[in-house]
Amino acid sequence: MRNLIWSTGHDLILADIVKARNCQLFSNIPFDKIGIFLFEPGSSSGLVNFPSAKLIERISKKITENDGLIVINEVTTGAGRTGKWFGFQHYDLKPDMIAIGKGIGNGYPVSVAAISGRAARLLENCHFHYSQSHQNDPLGATVVNEVIGTISDENLVERSRMLGEKIMKGLEGLKRSDSILKEIRGRGLMIAIEFTRDAELIQKELIKKGFIVAKRSGHEVLRIDPALTIEEKDIDAFIRSLNEIITYLSRK
Repeated sequence: MRNLIWSTGHDLILADIVKARNCQLFSNIPFDKIGIFLFEPGSSSGLVNFPSAKLIERISKKITENDGLIVINEVTTGAGRTGKWFGFQHYDLKPDMIAIGKGIGNGYPVSVAAISGRAARLLENCHFHYSQSHQNDPLGATVVNEVIGTISDENLVERSRMLGEKIMKGLEGLKRSDSILKEIRGRGLMIAIEFTRDAELIQKELIKKGFIVAKRSGHEVLRIDPALTIEEKDIDAFIRSLNEIITYLSRK
C-alpha cells in the first residue's frame, strides 16, 4: 500500500532545504511508495505562507513520474481568492483532483470535487463508492453555477489580483524602521500581516473601527480575506486606520 504526503504551505516553508537538486533529504524520499501528494497552495493554517514553486514542481514531477496522484485543497484558496481561479495556478502542475468549498458557495454550505479523467478511471476500477446526505443537491449546484457566473461576468478574479496589489502596496508603505509591522505576505485578496508584538490589541482596535480581521492563535499574525467585491474606498480606510493604530503602538 502506498503512503500519502500531506502538505501545507507552512510545512513546506521548512522544506526549502530540499531545493538543491542533489539534496540528500530529497533523494531519500521513496516516491515509488507514495500514492498521493496532497497540497494546500497557500492558506498554511491561517498564516498565509507560500512554498516555493521550484519545490512544489519538483515534488509533483516525481509523484507523477511514479504514477502517483496530485490532489489540491482549494477550499480557502479557490474561486479567485489568490488572484487566479485556483491557487495551484501559481505553480506549473496538473492536479488529478481539486477540492473546492467556502467561496464557491458564497456563504451557502457546498463542496465540490473536480477530478481528472485519469483519477475517475482509477476510482471506477477500484470500485470506490461514496454517498452523503446532500450529494447531487440541486440547490447547491444552482448556487455554485450562479457564483461561477458572477465571478466570470464581473471579472472578479482579475479584480482580486489588482486589489490585492493595492493592499500590499498600501501595507508596504506603513513599514518604517521603528514600526512593529514585521512582514506582509499575500496573493490576491488572501493577505497576512505579521507584527513584532500586539497583534491581538491591533485586532481589537481594528474591530472598533469597523474592520473584522482574524488572528492566528499563538502567532503575532493578522489575516485579511476581504470580499472580492470590496470597494477601493474601504481598502483606503483600512490602511489609514491600521496606520493610526500601529503608529501609536510603535511609540509605546
